[in-house]
Amino acid sequence: AEAGNLGDKLKSRINGLETRLANVRKSQRNLVSRITRSTAGDIKRLKRLIARTGLKPEKLMASVLNGRTGRGGPFIPLSGSDRKPSELDGALATLYGHIDRWDGLQQVIRRLPLASPVDHYYVASSYGKRRDPLNKKWSVHRGVDLAGRMRQKIRSVAPGRVKYAGWKGRFGRYIEIDHGHGIITRYGHLRRLKVKRGQKVTHRQIIGLLGSSGRSTGPHLHYEILVNGKHVDPIKFVNAGKNVFK
Repeated sequence: AEAGNLGDKLKSRINGLETRLANVRKSQRNLVSRITRSTAGDIKRLKRLIARTGLKPEKLMASVLNGRTGRGGPFIPLSGSDRKPSELDGALATLYGHIDRWDGLQQVIRRLPLASPVDHYYVASSYGKRRDPLNKKWSVHRGVDLAGRMRQKIRSVAPGRVKYAGWKGRFGRYIEIDHGHGIITRYGHLRRLKVKRGQKVTHRQIIGLLGSSGRSTGPHLHYEILVNGKHVDPIKFVNAGKNVFK
């Protein structure tokens, strides 16, 4: 009789523990599901932000993740003695994939030149076709001219390394920064340089002072962005960055 009573108590306790375990698993699945939905929303937001610059998010992310997510090994199928993946295992695998993409997009955003190199300016000359300011003939402008106050601080728009710092013909005092992943920024007509070739720079670090050196009609910054060797419109990046730095 005592053994029977003890057995009933143990069964009741086991049932209670199984119920609690089922509730814990359900809570875990719900939590993973919420995190997955939130991460998916962040991924869409970051991809839309990158797309505003005119670049393709997937292509940029592939260059960032290349070599970082290497995986391999022989394929060994599950046997009868192996535990089959649960619903939670599948949900976690999906979440880990989302986190990899989210992290890759975050790395892309950190390297993109989304800030303005000058705090106070107006666009004196846009990207693309224009009348040359000196000879008035039609020409192609590979960057934008940001006119401002003489000696105004010029800042790096993203972390990187200085590829060139010195005099460069009609650009006058000139700086070129490699931000990695095929992204390069150029700054021309400076009055003074504050960095040297090979130097690492951080986001928003002062790299020079606005001036009018070289082929120039007045104080301004000639600013260029190249992605994989191709010029792109810097203003698209500055406008996209306004959503990041709010």
